[in-house]
Amino acid sequence: MDLNTKWLARLQKWQLKTQQMMRGRYGRYDQLNKALVILSLISLLLGMFIGGGVLRVLALLLLGLTYYRFFSKKIYVRANENTKFMRFWRPIAGKLNLLKRSVTDRQYRYFQCPACHQTIRAPRGKGNIRVTCQSCHHQFVKKV
Repeated sequence: MDLNTKWLARLQKWQLKTQQMMRGRYGRYDQLNKALVILSLISLLLGMFIGGGVLRVLALLLLGLTYYRFFSKKIYVRANENTKFMRFWRPIAGKLNLLKRSVTDRQYRYFQCPACHQTIRAPRGKGNIRVTCQSCHHQFVKKV
């Protein structure tokens, strides 16, 4: 047996052990885990610049929580946690996305219908215009 086949056999054995260990575990890098990792990185960077040990400990706790969720055998509980987080995060992300589009797009102004919250686009620089929502046909005046 040469060196390459030994290395490949060792790698396959490690992969098999990892698969056996992860069987029956949550093992997903879902949106809540992504948010926890991002928060931990932010608190770690702030802790480095500010010099607070509390922020570094918070970063380690958040990373520990991420690992706990990843290796947990309570699959349905972790999935429900992610669903609750997404129910909380989706409206915030939608407003941030609308704000980002409104700032980056120079030709159009984006806003929401006050009745149904549908995103509407209108050309900039037209002054006060009467807008009719295509979804609910609600009419309102908006300055663009």
